[in-house]
Amino acid sequence: MNKSNLLVVSAIFALSACSTVKPPGVAEYVDLVGHKEAVADYWAVKHKVVPEYPRMAGQNGISGCVEFSLLIGADGKPQNMTVIKSFPGEMFNKKAYEALSQWQWLPAAMNKQKQPVLTTIQLDFTTRNSVNHAKAYSACKI
Repeated sequence: MNKSNLLVVSAIFALSACSTVKPPGVAEYVDLVGHKEAVADYWAVKHKVVPEYPRMAGQNGISGCVEFSLLIGADGKPQNMTVIKSFPGEMFNKKAYEALSQWQWLPAAMNKQKQPVLTTIQLDFTTRNSVNHAKAYSACKI
């Protein structure tokens, strides 16, 4: 084998080895997005905070929701919270984020290693006789 072929083979081998190494600080997790019922096999809610209803939304009789993608970390706290859906607009995002960031989970009996889990959680904001009742229920699937 000549030197150039050996160099190419060595480079391919080195690059493929790099792709299999987990970067430091990146925790492995179980992806349960779309399988919310399975989250209970790993984590149980210990502390849930109900979001404060935004004053403007309450005064105007507006209902809505915010859905997050998040990682329940090995410490039982939410990490990497990202809004994936909000209705209507961003009206409820801040209050939903503030509440969800305070939630805490305990590992379930089968989760002795405290395996982190990727999931989604939707927080609903509803008021009686809201002006957007039908749209909110449709958009949020309440």
